Amino acid sequence: MFHHTDPEVLVVGAGPGGLVSALFLKQRGVRVEVVDQDQRTTVHSYALATHPRTLRMLDEVGLAQPLIAAGRKVTKVACYEGSERHAEIDYSALSSEHPFLLVVRQSILESIVAEELRAQKVNVRWGHRLEGLVAEGEGLQARVAELDHAGAGYPVAQSVAKVHTLRPAFVIGADGYDSAVRRVSGIEMEQLGAADLFAVFEIEASGDLPAEARVILDPDATSVYWPLEEGRCRWGFQIRNASEHVASKERFEQLVAARALWFTAQPKWIIWSTLALFARRLARRFGDGRVWLAGDAAHQAAPIGVHSLNSGLAEARQLAMRIARIQHAAGSPLLLRDFADETHKNWHDLLGSADKVRVLPTANQWVQRSGSRILECVPASGEDLEPLLGQIGLSTSIQARGGLAAV
Repeated sequence: MFHHTDPEVLVVGAGPGGLVSALFLKQRGVRVEVVDQDQRTTVHSYALATHPRTLRMLDEVGLAQPLIAAGRKVTKVACYEGSERHAEIDYSALSSEHPFLLVVRQSILESIVAEELRAQKVNVRWGHRLEGLVAEGEGLQARVAELDHAGAGYPVAQSVAKVHTLRPAFVIGADGYDSAVRRVSGIEMEQLGAADLFAVFEIEASGDLPAEARVILDPDATSVYWPLEEGRCRWGFQIRNASEHVASKERFEQLVAARALWFTAQPKWIIWSTLALFARRLARRFGDGRVWLAGDAAHQAAPIGVHSLNSGLAEARQLAMRIARIQHAAGSPLLLRDFADETHKNWHDLLGSADKVRVLPTANQWVQRSGSRILECVPASGEDLEPLLGQIGLSTSIQARGGLAAV
């Protein structure tokens, strides 16, 4: 059951962005409820790495250290073409409290944030679906269907046990690529490039598993390797069509042999594998008035740089802090409009980044040729991006990328 007092903010979506926005809101004294139509957090997901900027942000709510304890620090990202190593980015050179990438599963991130929300008495209402959203006076009326648990987990429409009417002042839509908040708000998505199809494999292997992330930029495809816990790694291989993906050890070995002869570890078995489609799409606006979007609800991008997850978390923080100011400190509604305009521009630049790369005299010939592809593959954002790109002779005019501007 919902509390008798309506929330000031209704967060739709209990993924990383929704949970983090709820935590920032709660810590600033804002009444918040979270709903999600699923029955539990993510089991498997592509998102795997948090940027240094993201860890600094999570420090603000006491979450960075638990995440670091549960993850793996990675300090280098190397760029390959086939078996040739052409560039290397060293995160340990950053002037940052966390000069590394943190490889941590999305399910772990979600469970840590959810546990902190429980400690602060913010409950996630699983099995609750947003049905409708209309303006009402100075706020909103949201209809939320409580789903019958017996229908969960089956590929059929879930029956509705009860419909609740809530009257929040704001709604944050952090409910993923098929966002109900975006649909009921009539916000359209713009296609900004061809979709990318990836065959994803998580494997257990014996032998040498490099302790760095590696991006392979072949002429016709991009691939990525991530080290996980001892004896495990994750691979993503860009492919042309779904028929090229088979979730088998034999298919994995074929792909590695074609793209990364430097990978000499022997796979024991496939832990899990999936086919993932990443459309280069951007919402025509991040919201309006009292309804706002964050994360995959507003954008989708190529996955190598893990930008959707990390920028989504930054967007969730920005929305939470600005809404808190509006609700409790007489902040101007223009705070949200400024956020939306800046974030939309940064994502538009990222998804059309070919003309946003400047090659410096220090770049080698391969980096000169591959600069536009490298940019979206570098897992970094905000003020960290420029110094990391500078190590390999690149610069960019993309500044914040959904950044942590002061509020």
